Amino acid sequence: MYSKKTTVKSGYLSSFLFVIIFFLNINDAVSESTVIPIEIANPVFTTKGVDEMPYTIKATSGIQRGDDLELFEIEGKIKNSDNIWIYLNADRGNYNQTSQVVFLFNNIEVYTDNKEKLTSDEAIIDIQQDIITLFSNVEYQNKSNKIEADRSVIKNNFQNFEYFGNVKANIINY
Repeated sequence: MYSKKTTVKSGYLSSFLFVIIFFLNINDAVSESTVIPIEIANPVFTTKGVDEMPYTIKATSGIQRGDDLELFEIEGKIKNSDNIWIYLNADRGNYNQTSQVVFLFNNIEVYTDNKEKLTSDEAIIDIQQDIITLFSNVEYQNKSNKIEADRSVIKNNFQNFEYFGNVKANIINY
């Protein structure tokens, strides 16, 4: 049987642990919010690892907060496993160096040397997964086709295109 003294001690211990955890969480939150933004002129991020797809992302300017970078006037290129270069442009975006994910906004253009071109208002590029997702006002064009959609997902080394939402296609057969 538990005594009143044991219950009071465990209550104090629980309260004490709660207060310590509370202050540790506040300290973490404050330290994350006090990361000083660093302005960067002409940032360039590139990789050419043995088992990695080579890519380069550059911008006219950027603001770094930890691993996240807010970029302006972006140009990039990614070489897929079929040795096709995929180029991209956007007015602004965010790049996370750890996850290698790029969020693009405004006037997005993705194109290849094979004369394939996609435009969109927003995009997410997951470099490690080799997936490009385009949102809002998506338009695909090559020399014989034009497709418009609400959203598009590009996978498998720029070989698999999926379209979603209100989709319109104009396909010319030769």
